[in-house]
Amino acid sequence: MPANFDNPDPATKRPRQHHRFRTAFIILGVIVVLLIVVRLVLPGFIKSSINKRLNEIPDYSGQVADVDLSLYRGAYSLHGVEIVKRNGQVREPFFKAEAIDFSLAWRELFRGKVVSDIYLEKPELNFVQGASDASSQVATDKRWQDVINDIFPIDITFLQIRDGLLRYVNNSTTPRVDVYVANMQATATGLRNRTDEENKVEFPARINLHGETIGGGRLNVTTELEPLATQPHFLLKVELENVSMPSLNEFLRAYANVDVSAGTFKGYVEVLARDGGFNGYFKPFFENMDFKALPGEDPSLGKQIWEGVVRFVAFVFKNHEKDQLATRVPFSGEFGDAKVGVWQTIMNTLRHAFVRPWPEKLESRQGGRVSGDPEPAKKEAAAPPTSATKPPSK
Repeated sequence: MPANFDNPDPATKRPRQHHRFRTAFIILGVIVVLLIVVRLVLPGFIKSSINKRLNEIPDYSGQVADVDLSLYRGAYSLHGVEIVKRNGQVREPFFKAEAIDFSLAWRELFRGKVVSDIYLEKPELNFVQGASDASSQVATDKRWQDVINDIFPIDITFLQIRDGLLRYVNNSTTPRVDVYVANMQATATGLRNRTDEENKVEFPARINLHGETIGGGRLNVTTELEPLATQPHFLLKVELENVSMPSLNEFLRAYANVDVSAGTFKGYVEVLARDGGFNGYFKPFFENMDFKALPGEDPSLGKQIWEGVVRFVAFVFKNHEKDQLATRVPFSGEFGDAKVGVWQTIMNTLRHAFVRPWPEKLESRQGGRVSGDPEPAKKEAAAPPTSATKPPSK
């Protein structure tokens, strides 16, 4: 009887299937064990590498308390991040964060792009001005960009900040100045996108930020920009409203030698930068100001005279119907060579007081320039194009 090769003996088939299942099970077990080993060992290796890199920053040292790895997300989180001035002369850390999460952007990965998202929980950035370089920490140069590139060498397209703090301290003034933006929430999108030539998209990236300032003020910042432009190319809008002026007395005493017992402040800024030049304006509004001496204060004669002059000027140039002193300060020029329209500022102050009050809001952008501004300085490099939608020259 001939052999039946099409229908092998079931008794022979079962051991072969069992052998294949056993081999597959062993391979799967090895993979699981390797993943567990990697999961246990890799966070410690990453933590050691990051701490070593942070301690290579000139004049600064840093540390990460813990690293959490998420293999399925293609992500890792840094916990207890802190960077401080190495000489110990500055008490405040330059940067700290409760957690920083780096992860692959899967929405872009499906399009063939390997980019990342970054989330910062309770980050804190402290700029300190002291009497010397050793007692100051105000530098934000290329060294910090290099650190981020080393820690996570993939382009970041989306960034989110939750409950952040931005603070400026000046220990060289009398009194000491300490101003901040707290409870800061921010998002940044399109950070690495290029200009869409077909649709004439001038600003592919956008940053939105809001927070609370000293004196109970509300800060809103919107920035549209082209991150890959060869020269600064952005539109910045800032709204700061309802700041209690008595809370700014340390700042006012340090820089203007005056203080107030009542009043609120609002401010609006808009800046357009293109091709190495910029133009914009600043509109400050001071409402219901009172310069009465604070309880327990015994000012010197010189300060009393100076405050009297300030009080007189504020009284003469304020809009009495609104009990408000305001103006519009235009500025333009090239970076490092700003020109402020002093005469125009004086005329704008008179306009607010005696002709027509300035609107308490941002102004619209027209023709590639911030509306209402005088022509930029007569320098070809500083003059922006006339079309608001024309892409910048590369």
